[in-house]
Amino acid sequence: MERKPSPLEILMTEFLPAAEAAAVETQVAKIQEPPVVKALGDLRTPVYGNDPTELLKHRFLYRGGMCLLSGPTGVGKSALLIQEAIHWAVGKACFGIMPGDIYQKQGMRILLVQAENDEGDLAEMRDGVLAGCDELTDAEKALALQRIIVRTVCDKTGEGFAAELAVLLVECGPFDLVLVDPAFAYLGGDSNSQKDVSHFMRNLLNPLLQKHNAGMIIAHHTNKPLRGKEKDSWEAGDFAYLGAGSAEWMNPCKSGLAIRSIGSDSIFEFRAVKRGKRLRWVDDDGNPTVAQYIAHDGRPGIICWHKATAEDVEDVANQDKGGRRKQYDDFECVHAVMHRPGESQTFYVDLIAGKLECGKTTVRRMVQTCVKAGWIGERGDQQFRRFDVTDRGEKEAKKRPSALDWVS
Repeated sequence: MERKPSPLEILMTEFLPAAEAAAVETQVAKIQEPPVVKALGDLRTPVYGNDPTELLKHRFLYRGGMCLLSGPTGVGKSALLIQEAIHWAVGKACFGIMPGDIYQKQGMRILLVQAENDEGDLAEMRDGVLAGCDELTDAEKALALQRIIVRTVCDKTGEGFAAELAVLLVECGPFDLVLVDPAFAYLGGDSNSQKDVSHFMRNLLNPLLQKHNAGMIIAHHTNKPLRGKEKDSWEAGDFAYLGAGSAEWMNPCKSGLAIRSIGSDSIFEFRAVKRGKRLRWVDDDGNPTVAQYIAHDGRPGIICWHKATAEDVEDVANQDKGGRRKQYDDFECVHAVMHRPGESQTFYVDLIAGKLECGKTTVRRMVQTCVKAGWIGERGDQQFRRFDVTDRGEKEAKKRPSALDWVS
């Protein structure tokens, strides 16, 4: 059935000159819907487990919200984004960041808009993740590749970028999640200017996400490393502002993640810097935490991230300023046991770590080396294990006096 023209359309076409009709049409287009208001008591509490707006648990990121991923240049932010996208596209967790319950079942459609990598780089990162992530089945890998759409935009910033993104969301969507890599490529203004960054984040990106009901993760560079040790004293929310430029990069974001250097070129701290407790991460002892350590895959040609082991992290901590691993004499464990025989491993680990100023994982390795060498003997069961120096260890101790004072 043919649509009847509205009274306004009849007025403009039949009774007004063309110029006046165009002016009226322009003004009508500016009229907005009346604001939607609700009483505070009418707001609905999210229903966890059945919340279609929850993209990443537990509402760490939801539809219409933004997350900022900050990290130094060249460490692998782009590869991490692709690795996360491949997992989330099929409903799998990545480094403890779990999709919402609905998306664990149906996966996500994801749009990656990027500027800094050519097709070869992107393909190498994709292939590295597929080769390095054994937890994904071949079927899941194939499905993820269909659900992630890539668009390279190198020539648009500010309003031009927002317009390009709007077209992508309409023509190629709908999408659950949009990844933007990196923020600097698309700002089109001064990154230190609160006005410029606020306009980009709040007036351009946020309305688009609200309109198209999608979430967004934005990759952002950190500042050049500070001289001295200013960051050593940073606490909690301070890390939210690791990103370079204005604080407005983080302020409008619902959540934040950061890759932070710990002095290694392959092992980094991965920290949830905003709303981190919502991820419900726990450390190796089961305690709540907002930080973990991740490492580059060590195999040649494999561009992929893995969870770092405690030994990996401790090796970094035990490096001297020249990047060499500090050396400790394993035999000091024998002198420690001779000083206080019959104690538990926990006692000796604390004692030796304090004397040598090294990590507890290092001490555990040292103790086991002495046990295997026959210098220290074990008795009791796993729960009540005790240590004593063997005859062989006592003989060796006479030849190898301690460089430390174990009496005081």
